[in-house]
Amino acid sequence: MLNPSLDRGSLAREFHRDQRIRIENVLRTEVAQRIRAICAEKVSFDYVYFLDGAVRVTGEQEMAGFDGKKKAQISQELMRNATKGIGYLYCGYVMNQSRAVADGELGYLYELFEYLNSPDMLDFVEEITGREDLVRADAQYTRYSAGQYLTRHRDDIEGKARRLAYVFGFTRRWHPDWGGLLQFYDDAGTPRDAWVPAFNCLSLFDVRHLHSVSYVTPFAGEARLSLTGWFYGEDAPVRQASSG
Repeated sequence: MLNPSLDRGSLAREFHRDQRIRIENVLRTEVAQRIRAICAEKVSFDYVYFLDGAVRVTGEQEMAGFDGKKKAQISQELMRNATKGIGYLYCGYVMNQSRAVADGELGYLYELFEYLNSPDMLDFVEEITGREDLVRADAQYTRYSAGQYLTRHRDDIEGKARRLAYVFGFTRRWHPDWGGLLQFYDDAGTPRDAWVPAFNCLSLFDVRHLHSVSYVTPFAGEARLSLTGWFYGEDAPVRQASSG
């Protein structure tokens, strides 16, 4: 599935400058095109958000069935948390079930998930990053639309054994004014730089990097589609569903 023409030596040198890298044309073009089409047309995403101190996952149909009062209450609480730099709201499709239940085209999404956990992909990531203890990855397809966001945080959580965060981008066209940027910060919280959503690229970075996904504006012209997750070390706990 990987683009065979990638210059691994050059990529490794770039990663080691700042423990992060953005790799263009990372997958074979036909793979990226098919993944994008399935995510845009076939996936039934869930709403994923942080409310009352817990992760909430609500299906699209269930959310549509909430009355106006309940939707307003959820929105108000999410905004109060976001004001304090807490929480997130996006749509996700987690790779936490048997591929056997995902028939037809949805099954192809699991092929990429399985490839992430293959020796070929793990060797590639280890060669680029110098991490030699990677054992697996988890994955979640995500869709960010108007009003959605992921506040500033680090992915380095004690006991999780996360080594590297990744984002495969499947967004065809995106204007920076639309938000949805992968924003990086220094340790004091001052913005450093930001990566614009793009098609067939891989953002890969050390989990100690402080980052966010900036608020997607109401005038965004399309959804921000990606596959996200973490690569784990040998001391990782038993695999479970990813939440963000």
